Amino acid sequence: MGTEVVLSSPTGDSLLENGVRHCVDDICVPVKLFYGHVLDLAERCDVLFVSRLVSVEKAEVATYTCPKLIGLPDMVKSSIEGIPRMVEFVVDLQEHSIRSSAKRLATALGVPQPRVRSSLAEAELVQAAYDEKLLAGVEPEEAMRQVLGNGNGTGNGGKDSSARKPGAGRARKPDIKIALVGHEYLIHDHYISHNLPAKLKRFGADVTYMTQVPIEVIESELARYPGISWSYEKELLGAASHFLGRSDIDGVIIVMGFACGPDSIISEIITREVVTEASPPLTTLVLDEHTGEAGVDTRVEAFVDLIRRSRNRS
Repeated sequence: MGTEVVLSSPTGDSLLENGVRHCVDDICVPVKLFYGHVLDLAERCDVLFVSRLVSVEKAEVATYTCPKLIGLPDMVKSSIEGIPRMVEFVVDLQEHSIRSSAKRLATALGVPQPRVRSSLAEAELVQAAYDEKLLAGVEPEEAMRQVLGNGNGTGNGGKDSSARKPGAGRARKPDIKIALVGHEYLIHDHYISHNLPAKLKRFGADVTYMTQVPIEVIESELARYPGISWSYEKELLGAASHFLGRSDIDGVIIVMGFACGPDSIISEIITREVVTEASPPLTTLVLDEHTGEAGVDTRVEAFVDLIRRSRNRS
């Protein structure tokens, strides 16, 4: 829409430390990271763009995102002093269309409405192309490069001297298939997840993601588990149910952020109601700012070894 876009730096030690200092202790690590990204941008921009994700689907029964995502702009404004003017892009599909939200954003930025319509149409085409790449099995970072034509702008995968580096070593030839279930801002932030996908591949696992599961498959799985009102947690539940019922999946890892209430409830539902005797092995990996890479390595290697030993016994 004619603005110059400034992106926050890749996640690293200093960014996380700044976020932790400005957050309350018992908040989840993704919010702490978000604070760090806001602080990274604060002195480099005139306006802060923040999305308020209220409802991301139009359904017969009201659904919502995590309460922290709904209140994130208010949390930032109330706890970080001296930040630039903030504009919100409100996603509340239960009440408003994306087009109406774009119009309100344009008013806040002083952009003519015709430019908004053309910009939104272009953005929707790019989003559709990106989603198609994900369904085809392309990882988010690579999908962005293919769709946008460059490697800039992910906020997670760029080079940064303070970011944790993926583990080195020669990768083993893949002989097992592991599904990762978790929010993309955890799995694909190479710093906070210690580059979990790369670790699994190095240990000889072919990795598949919940972004590769079509929405109609997730909806079909969710028909057995009605009453979940959190949209993103519904995706986790539907994807986990799908993977746990597939004969070609050798193991499933659920990735959670410590202190995430909705995720912890969904994890319990998956463990108690979805897993059967015929399901592949399942483990949960909980991440926070104190999670060490050695611990992740140990968990991943032990899980992969468990899968191989189970296959050998059978």
